[in-house]
Amino acid sequence: MLSDHTWNIKSQTGQVISQVGILSLVNTRIITSVLAALITGIAIALQSSAGGRAGLAIGPIRTGLLINLAGGSTALLIIGVLWLSGNWPPHSAFVPQGGSIWTNVYLLTLFGGWFGITIVSGVTFSVQGVGVTAGLSAIILAQLVAGSIMDSIGGAGITAAFDLRRFLGILAMALGVWLLVPRS
Repeated sequence: MLSDHTWNIKSQTGQVISQVGILSLVNTRIITSVLAALITGIAIALQSSAGGRAGLAIGPIRTGLLINLAGGSTALLIIGVLWLSGNWPPHSAFVPQGGSIWTNVYLLTLFGGWFGITIVSGVTFSVQGVGVTAGLSAIILAQLVAGSIMDSIGGAGITAAFDLRRFLGILAMALGVWLLVPRS
């Protein structure tokens, strides 16, 4: 049975303001993460559908570039607002130990942006060929395989063994992709 360890949250004067239990934090974090994933999944489906239609008119690579340009422009606008309000760049407390924010965080996000163009172009191309459901299911299968590899080596900072349960989950997803892909 799990025990709920509590922490006292204190004010600057040392008064206990609140007590927080670790199990409540974990459960809230899990629930919030799953809800964020579900919302993201809906956004991906909507973006895939819109990108697929745009891709029919101008091609998947141009569509990927334009979608990323729109996203980058929006991000630049938000960063500008944060900069003007004094909340950018991020506080140095967020710098991983042993490096600077430029070499760690910004370099990783730069690679993420490059991958973003590939992702949007690939989604646009795949949904044009097999439809949104089959295209996204194949993409999700690839994400599960790559994610399982990353988890097993601790790629995101958390290590999770590739066990029979994960293998069966990926196998079930592969069967789902096979069932969803059109035959003609």
